[in-house]
Order: sequence, then C-alpha cells, then structure tokens
Amino acid sequence: MRRGPLVTGLPGTAQGPSGAPEIGLIGLGPMGTALAVGLLRAGWPVRCHDARPEAVAEAVAAGATTAGSPRELATRCRWVLTFLPGPDQVHEAALDPERGVLAGLAPGGLLLDLSTCGPDTAELLGARFAAAGRRFLDCPVSRKAPDSTLLVGGAEGVLGELEPALRAVSRTLVHCGRLGAGYTVKLLNQHIKYAWYLASAEALLIAEAVGLDPALAAEAVQECSGAESGLSTAASYFRGDTAAVRTRAPATTIAKDMALAERLAESAAIHSPTLDVTAAFFRHVMDTPYRHRPYPESSALLPSYTAPPASDTPSPPPPADAPATPAG
Repeated sequence: MRRGPLVTGLPGTAQGPSGAPEIGLIGLGPMGTALAVGLLRAGWPVRCHDARPEAVAEAVAAGATTAGSPRELATRCRWVLTFLPGPDQVHEAALDPERGVLAGLAPGGLLLDLSTCGPDTAELLGARFAAAGRRFLDCPVSRKAPDSTLLVGGAEGVLGELEPALRAVSRTLVHCGRLGAGYTVKLLNQHIKYAWYLASAEALLIAEAVGLDPALAAEAVQECSGAESGLSTAASYFRGDTAAVRTRAPATTIAKDMALAERLAESAAIHSPTLDVTAAFFRHVMDTPYRHRPYPESSALLPSYTAPPASDTPSPPPPADAPATPAG
C-alpha cells in the first residue's frame, strides 16, 4: 500500500490544465457537492447528475453543467465519478441497460466509484466494465473535500491523467494495491471508528450511572490514550452538544457500513466479537425512531439494549435507504 504525497497549498489553488476535459459526477449529496465545488474552484470543468434535480443547485451555481441521466453524462465525459449511498445505487447507476454509465461510456473510459461498498462490488463492476473495454476503479473517501483521504483500489499510476484533479481536492491519496482494496480499507476504517464510538458511549454511560459527570469524565480520558477513538463523538451526545451531534451521519448509514464490514469479515473467515456487537447494536437501532437520526443519538438506547446471542446466521443486507457514507 502506497501513500501519495500530500497536496500542499491552500484548498482550490491547484489549477486544472487549459482545456481540461469535463469530469462527470453522479451523486450530489453534501460530500458530492463539496467535491464538485472543489473541482470547479481548482479549474476542472464538472458535469453532474443526481436523481433529485434540486440536489445539483449548489454545484450549478458554482459553474457545473448537468446531464439528464448517468448514460447521458457518460457520453460526454471520459471520466465519471459516482458518490452514492451504497452498492444498490452504484450498481444501478453503472449497469442500468438504458440509463447506466456503461451504456454511454466510450471505450477506454473510466468509472471511479467514491462510495462505500464491499469488495464484491468492485469485482462485479470491474469484470463487467473490462469485458466491455471500459475501466472501473473503487476509490472511497474519508472526510469531505478538500480534506479528503482517497483510498484507491489499484497501484500507483492507475488513475492516469485524472490523478491531478483528485489531488487538487484531497489531502492524501493512498494507493491500496488492487481492485477492491480501496473499499476494503474503507470498511476497516469504518469498523474501527464506529466500534470505538460505541465503546466510548458505553463507558460514558457507566460514568453517568456511578454519579460522575460524563462530560468531565470524557475531558479526563481525552488526556489519555482513550482519546484516540470515537470518544469525542460520544462525548458530544453526553455533553448535550446538539450542534456537533447534528453534523454526524444518520444511523442508517452506520448500519449499512457495519453490515458490509460483517460481510468482509465473513469472507475472510474471521470472527470479530467487537464487530458483531457493533453491527448488532446498529441493526437494533434500525427498528427504533432513531433510525434516521444522527447516530450519536442512538446512545439513548443503551440503558435498555440487550445484545442478541451470538449466531451463525449470515449477516442481513445493508439497509436500502442508507444515505451516503460520511467522509470520516
């Protein structure tokens, strides 16, 4: 795994080449919009599409053009980026026989998926695109542009002439080694991040139960090694910092990522008790009113939550309505 050099200078100062080709972008949620605006500010023309017409407004105001479908966008752009909620939406955007990217992309064109999916998605789409003489790469994102870390499912050089554009809107670009490895590393990140978050919330619940001020307990632990975790996220809930809590992704997104991480562990024949517990908790959240709330609010369920017994039953599929994975 190789880490690309950090992008230096102020965000948006790296300019695209004169006459740079349009970059297509499908999925204009908060992270997709930040990416589009960053590319435009860096001098790279962007053509965008979203299933919700109103979602493209900010990008259009910044100078982007639009397309009526993924296929139309792909007929105009040799590079197409997708930033979508999960595997189902990526498959549809890529492979729909009438409206999908593959139906419109020219030979040699590239679909680069920035979403959070499992490595099986890369295997499927990589094979389908290669058979048609096109290319597919996974490149999930951690954090929002221009502070993103991009996790490329391929070796150095695989992005070709698109790489300077991606470096202009990211802090770090890491080549993870092979197709699907970007997705895999992102799921490992999600596993670590949200398992630590849940452990922190449980610890602060214990602090509260024994009569400590959980906010003060969190401040103390933040001076220790426990701060290298999801502690600050859990602490924002126990502090009553609603502004910070509201910046966090909805629980549906975390449930989706945990389901994908479970599948990854199963495919490697590895049993991870921490992952089991974390995934089971977020599955429980899906049956409560906290489903669409920022995930730290699910801490309110912990006093009454009882983890289900361990089971050999395969993991359920990720929730279909999960929004895009947050950057980070």
